[in-house]
Amino acid sequence: MKILYDHQIFTHQQYGGISRYFFELIKRFDGIDNSCGVGTLFTENAYYNEKNNPKLNRVLPNSNFKGKKRITNYLNEKKSIVQVRKGDFDVFHPTYYDDYFLRRIKKKPFVVTFYDMIHEKFTNQFESYRLNTKMFDIKRQLLEQSNKIIAISETTKNDIIEIFGVDKSKIEVIYLGNSLQNFTVAEERLINEDYILFVGNRRDYKNFDFFISGIADLLIENNLKLICAGGGDFTFEEQLFIKSLKLENHISFKRIINDDVLANYYSNALFFVFPSLYEGFGIPVLESFACNCPALLSNGGSLSEIGGDSVLYFDPTETESLRKATEKLIYSESLRKELKEKGKVRLNEFSWDKTFNDTLELYKSVM
Repeated sequence: MKILYDHQIFTHQQYGGISRYFFELIKRFDGIDNSCGVGTLFTENAYYNEKNNPKLNRVLPNSNFKGKKRITNYLNEKKSIVQVRKGDFDVFHPTYYDDYFLRRIKKKPFVVTFYDMIHEKFTNQFESYRLNTKMFDIKRQLLEQSNKIIAISETTKNDIIEIFGVDKSKIEVIYLGNSLQNFTVAEERLINEDYILFVGNRRDYKNFDFFISGIADLLIENNLKLICAGGGDFTFEEQLFIKSLKLENHISFKRIINDDVLANYYSNALFFVFPSLYEGFGIPVLESFACNCPALLSNGGSLSEIGGDSVLYFDPTETESLRKATEKLIYSESLRKELKEKGKVRLNEFSWDKTFNDTLELYKSVM
């Protein structure tokens, strides 16, 4: 059996859960009879790169210029198209929602993973989603023409059925895993102050502005830091908003250099917070469990499905709910300790090995 993955997520994402997911699948083909191909020539991805595949390169690695990503996408798509047309595979698995391959794949089976229904559920709330009218039609085509659909949570599966009317028998739920299992946490803390940890993207449905405005006085009163790890530097607008809340000395951005650094951030935080309005899964929840870090989550989307009874929840639309939950974790060391222990147990239900094995069985079912 040979699986072909395409370039999409490795072209567009340097860090992030989706590229991590496909990297974890790809690397598990090494050393077994099954094999896979990846239609990618150039990538800046932190996980799947020249260290894992010597044939990969970067486009002018020491230069950033307008149009660089467009050129990378053009070259990588050409590579993927050649491999799709060649047909030297048993199952094709695109890594995102571009439908460029549909008229070229002929009768070869393909599987598509759906991560969430964010664009569809928040069309009226965020302008960028409202303007992207093409996405809905592309997703519908992929859902209709694919041989099987992977949903990364029951929440995502139910949303696909509700929004697109897909037959539930066509959708298989396969949970994701986390990659912070064999990390090395240095004895020295990278951040010496007491802090709450926020990880990743802060835009739109991530609900970051609501979160910091809701806990601003708690940060100030308790002399706490909020560390934002990854997700890019603060924008000018974010800096202005932080300043308006008088939080310049309480919120810091930190880059995620590697998994050991990320694990250090988790391991030494008072707790991790995920205030999203909606998540299709939420890998950072598992990362916090793996690093013995208590978690404070919104009850949006799949987060309660993933966290179970091992975390503390709040309503991501109600400031009072957020404040009460945050206060509990700030002031109760015993609660933090209890959640750490529960998180260790909960983590046993998720692993990349299980993700891979379940996905392999799904591939076999469409051949």
